[in-house]
Amino acid sequence: MRLATNLDRIHGDGAEVIAVSVDEEARQAGMSQRWGLGPIAMVSDPGGEKYLKPLGLFDPEDRGGIALPGMLVISPDGEERYRYQGRDFADRTTDDDVFAVLDDLDLPAVSPQPWTSTAEVPEDLSGFFRPNDFGAYFRGNRFGAVAIGGRLPSKETAAVAREHRLMADASLDAWARHRKTL
Repeated sequence: MRLATNLDRIHGDGAEVIAVSVDEEARQAGMSQRWGLGPIAMVSDPGGEKYLKPLGLFDPEDRGGIALPGMLVISPDGEERYRYQGRDFADRTTDDDVFAVLDDLDLPAVSPQPWTSTAEVPEDLSGFFRPNDFGAYFRGNRFGAVAIGGRLPSKETAAVAREHRLMADASLDAWARHRKTL
């Protein structure tokens, strides 16, 4: 969501966003339609064999195998210039480090075509957040992080809780901007 609200900047920096998940293409197409994700390319990698496992972004223990949240910046020559790998399904990063790397690459702007799919989208997209649920989910995440950070005395725990709160804040900000476009 946060990257979707920054596509103009990302494309202006010469980059594209590609989302890879274990979901089948029909579910990805439904998600793209439901959320208005336009030019974000969606890549289906059931079982994680083609992309997720080789990239180290696959958790075989969670729900029979899911993608770990991750963000990579790959330069045009194929060199990995940035990597963020979440610890679990809820672990996300903010985008500042990504933008710093993109700025350093100094690439010409791109204008990617909207991603399309020929997959038939089912009426029932069970298992996906509805857009109306997004704000409540991340507000709950934020308040949980604040509570945990205040209860546990460990500096390490407080730092992780703060990191999670900042991620939730960034996601809520992006959601506020994105819902205006829906």
